[in-house]
Amino acid sequence: MLVLGIDTATKVLNLAIVNNSEVIIDYKVNRMEKTHSTLILSALNNMLNLSGIKLKEIEGIAVSIGPGSFTGLRIGLSTAKGLAFALSIPLIGVSSLESSAFSWLSLPGILCPIIKARRGEYYFALYEYKNKDSSIVKDYQCAKWVEIKQELLEYRDHIYIFGDGIEDIIKDEKIENYGHIANIYFINNSLNTANAVSVALLGEERIPKKECDDIYKLLPLYISKSAAEVLIEKDPVLIIKK
Repeated sequence: MLVLGIDTATKVLNLAIVNNSEVIIDYKVNRMEKTHSTLILSALNNMLNLSGIKLKEIEGIAVSIGPGSFTGLRIGLSTAKGLAFALSIPLIGVSSLESSAFSWLSLPGILCPIIKARRGEYYFALYEYKNKDSSIVKDYQCAKWVEIKQELLEYRDHIYIFGDGIEDIIKDEKIENYGHIANIYFINNSLNTANAVSVALLGEERIPKKECDDIYKLLPLYISKSAAEVLIEKDPVLIIKK
């Protein structure tokens, strides 16, 4: 089954196509000064041309629904919904943190995917995989690194932490060569930036199980409030100011 994966949760625009658990193509674009909205359709067209696959051959779409960039998530989800509707194919929403953890199934311990949020905070969750089945040790949260670190140190198991924003933590902690703090092990890999392949693979698993989402009801997974919402809470008059 040809499944298109879309991940716009971070500053990297990532698209991928998988077929029967095999990766056909993994296409990444660092948006630099541009936004996902100006890149996503041309990136999709370029990826299809490189792979030799026609859009009408895609049989399902899996999209990252967050947590992550507020604007990026909306763009990715809107694109996925439009394509799924136009092609009359299944749509599956996948958590950004779950797809990130899915990339590290072989690690013997608790997995802690992390995504940089705003105001010095990070989105994170804790997963444990046994026999390819996942269980949530701690559900999605948003907190500052000092709070996350304190909580992780309470576990006896090895905890592997990875994801977008990990470089800032390593720099602040003055950790060399991606070492560890007690039971917390830092992982460096190109998979830290985006996970469209994992998104697509998870979607491919769920389509036969009929675990698809409603195009009209699927929404981004927001854990923290956007910058605009925070400003309005501080000064409600902002909403009517010119």
